[in-house]
Amino acid sequence: MKPTKVFTSAAIAVFALAAFAAAPPLTVDKSAPLLLDDTPAKATPALPRLICYDCHGNFREEPLAARHAKNKVTCVTCHGDSSAHASDEGNTTPPDVMYARDAIALKCRQCHKEHIASADAVAARRRERGLEKVEAKDLVCTDCHGKHHMNVRAIQWDKKTGKLIGGGKKRSE
Repeated sequence: MKPTKVFTSAAIAVFALAAFAAAPPLTVDKSAPLLLDDTPAKATPALPRLICYDCHGNFREEPLAARHAKNKVTCVTCHGDSSAHASDEGNTTPPDVMYARDAIALKCRQCHKEHIASADAVAARRRERGLEKVEAKDLVCTDCHGKHHMNVRAIQWDKKTGKLIGGGKKRSE
């Protein structure tokens, strides 16, 4: 280091110490309101931080998942803790709970006791719109509410048994 740099650095340090020493002592106004106790006028609940979003990022903004998360109904509420699934880097371990198509409506009805339109009315509306699945008996909640599935599925499990049926190989360790 050159002598001028050392001198300059030392001069700055001496000046800073002198300015600090000359400053009036810090005082606390004990009569001032504590702002930490104030709450914002419009607090927006934050979505829970879930490890699920590390791999299933498309669900962070997916309407069905986002609406449920804002009401503290998270992935874990419906799919269980699924820690073995979350920690499996090979992605061959299924979530604790999955729902086959014929079990979706039953699960949704545990919280949502009734729907504002009958299944027949929903089917008729779908026919008017030229959509697929236009028979009431073939419809499930997620046909209309949200896109609650992976866009690309590299791994498939039988949703009733949890058995790996495609896309992955169990590692033998």
